[in-house]
Amino acid sequence: MPKGIILTPEQQTARREEIIAVALRLIEENGFPKTSMREIAVLANMGKSSLYDFFKTKDEIVVYAVEKEIEETIQKVQRIIAEESSPEQCLRKIMLNHLKVPKQYRTVLMWLNTESDYLEEEYQKRLKTARYAYQDIIKTVIENGVSAGIFRKTDTNLMARLLINSVIAIVYTSRPSTSPEKMLEETMNIFLHGIMNDGGEKL
Repeated sequence: MPKGIILTPEQQTARREEIIAVALRLIEENGFPKTSMREIAVLANMGKSSLYDFFKTKDEIVVYAVEKEIEETIQKVQRIIAEESSPEQCLRKIMLNHLKVPKQYRTVLMWLNTESDYLEEEYQKRLKTARYAYQDIIKTVIENGVSAGIFRKTDTNLMARLLINSVIAIVYTSRPSTSPEKMLEETMNIFLHGIMNDGGEKL
């Protein structure tokens, strides 16, 4: 950004979006460790010093991107909850929405799931805050189902985490049995109804 030029808040937001798009594309192509701030600045058509005006580090770029994606996902989930009275169908729709995470975020999310301990403490806290906000919404749906007598009493924190992680297993599996949507449907059937047959015998 040329010195002396002041961007409006809208222009700053748009520029951040451009930087994020470039960074995510590079990370998808080269992996997080091999992507540098210099490369991001070059592809974003800006000087490295100008890039630092928006983001201090590569870590901050990905955490900001994930925070924004989770915020938008939460808004969609809140609409699902408002429109769907059945806790079971609500969970199915939420997870189907979760399955639709944009492709450009997947490499970053996978890296964060396994390597987030390498982030600075500030970014780890921000990431946890965003993740917990999403997890807590799913936990609330499960708790509502328990209160209504639809779901049995269980550890709702654990159930919310297991449900979210099941989508990760579907998206990143190297041995898909069918389409992600069909795998999710079967996963939800297992999650909600178990793997016991009607006679109570193990399959």
